[in-house]
Amino acid sequence: MRILIAGCGYVGTALGKVLISQGAKVWGLRRDAEALSALASEGIQPIAADLLDPKTLEKLPDVDAVVFCQALSRKTDNYFETYTMGTRNLVAAYRSHPPQRMVMISSTSVFSTNDGSWVTEQTSPAAVAYDSQESTANAQALLEAEAAVLLSKIPAVVFRLAGIYGPGRHRIGALKAGRMKPSLSEAYTNRIHREDIVSGMLLLLEKGVAGEIYIGADDCPTTQKEFYSWLCGQIGMKIPEPAAEASSRGHVSNKRCSNQKIKELGLKLKYPSYREGYSEILRQEAIA
Repeated sequence: MRILIAGCGYVGTALGKVLISQGAKVWGLRRDAEALSALASEGIQPIAADLLDPKTLEKLPDVDAVVFCQALSRKTDNYFETYTMGTRNLVAAYRSHPPQRMVMISSTSVFSTNDGSWVTEQTSPAAVAYDSQESTANAQALLEAEAAVLLSKIPAVVFRLAGIYGPGRHRIGALKAGRMKPSLSEAYTNRIHREDIVSGMLLLLEKGVAGEIYIGADDCPTTQKEFYSWLCGQIGMKIPEPAAEASSRGHVSNKRCSNQKIKELGLKLKYPSYREGYSEILRQEAIA
């Protein structure tokens, strides 16, 4: 199998390494020279290109599948350019030699639900008003990027991810160093470990139904208070007294994301909740 991963960073590189171990030929598209060098060291063939510059996308390789993993990485980046324009440009670049499949990574942040209720793929993203103009614009940019993929003539699926965590991407160090204060809000949050994201992407590349959207989240939506109380206890940190105003009000995210659809497709989570995922991170850090 021949696969191009656009925006081959934290998630894309992990996916690429697994695909290579399975015998696939993988290209990773990045605009940063240092990042390209890191890809090469993992066996991923680097492509220096900028999704906002169509001229750099004119000679992309013929592949069986394209995975969209781009993310904001510079202070000057914005959602519309990174997601909407970048996605449109890459779809256009493959019109003359289309792959058999596209998988786009999106975000559960497109859901405006803020009352703690469950959301599924059938839930209207703008069920209620977004909390700010910025949130509205960002969600719209992601939805337009999704549409660019799903409405192309290439079989495609969208994978809307909850909060991503895993090795090197967690809040343990920041908590220990006092660089962040744990929230004790009753607002629900959703997360998914990088390894389970990769498993989901592999499944969607193989079995995802063209034109469909899938939510990527673990089995355990949890309040900020529950999560940080547990994590502070695990690292021996005193749980701070909750502020008088601590509640679900004023928080952008307060919803519970259902993963039933992708689990019915066949996804088996290695880390069904934050407890298993963060316990493994803590174990790995202790060894290191």
